[in-house]
Amino acid sequence: MSQLHQRRYLKCPYNRARELLAETAAVPAAANGQERLLHLTLPVPGVEGAELGKDVRVTIEPGADPKGFDEPWKLHWEPVSGGIYPDFDGTLTIRADETYETSMLELQGSYKPPLGAAGALFDAVLGSRIAHETARELLRKLGGTIEERYRAGEAAKNH
Repeated sequence: MSQLHQRRYLKCPYNRARELLAETAAVPAAANGQERLLHLTLPVPGVEGAELGKDVRVTIEPGADPKGFDEPWKLHWEPVSGGIYPDFDGTLTIRADETYETSMLELQGSYKPPLGAAGALFDAVLGSRIAHETARELLRKLGGTIEERYRAGEAAKNH
């Protein structure tokens, strides 16, 4: 099993970021095991605007935090059309940051590289970097959506 752990800092208070994560299209509030499609992307280095993509079937459901503080979402995805993309099991969580104005969006979990020993070798050489970059891009997009929705909500309050 290969481990994946990425985080992105958000310009959004913790409580509001938790609400927005629950409301966002990528993680519906009433998920309860609902399945949906997600298009994962990987930017192509050195080629402006170019990216590789893969559709995955995603299941998202509320998780539990043993400390009772954070609100993790259990996340599972598997490729729609197979191929060399692995299944992933993990959590997506908003965590408090050191200031009231910011929070952290965190993705962590594990995947088993497909194709046995050849897949494990590919993962050691390149696949792990691809997985981490894909996770970073997912958090960039999801975090950007949360921040934009927060800014829009704050602007609406001021008018």
